[in-house]
Amino acid sequence: MSFNVQKITGDITVIDCPRRLDANVSEELKKIMLELIEDNKYKIVINLSNTRYVDSSGLGAIVSRISATRSNNGDVRLATKTQAILDLLDLTRLNKIIKCYDDVNKATKSF
Repeated sequence: MSFNVQKITGDITVIDCPRRLDANVSEELKKIMLELIEDNKYKIVINLSNTRYVDSSGLGAIVSRISATRSNNGDVRLATKTQAILDLLDLTRLNKIIKCYDDVNKATKSF
């Protein structure tokens, strides 16, 4: 599975991620997020509900565009219940920077 981008409501966009978010696909995620920002889409939900593995390049891709979204009254939010990903966010302290929700619906409603 590659990435799937879907517009939810108004100015919120959801990016569905593949099972592995690693060095093989992280550049594609950065590119997708940059294209959204260039298209004035600043509220982004990254759906990790089907993702089972995230490495440092995947984390880097996620945080790479946070500053650009926040400086335009938007944000990047995560949707996952996968314990390994939640543990990784805790270990790296990214859970202090990125808001994480159980599912896409809760993440989109948080904007």
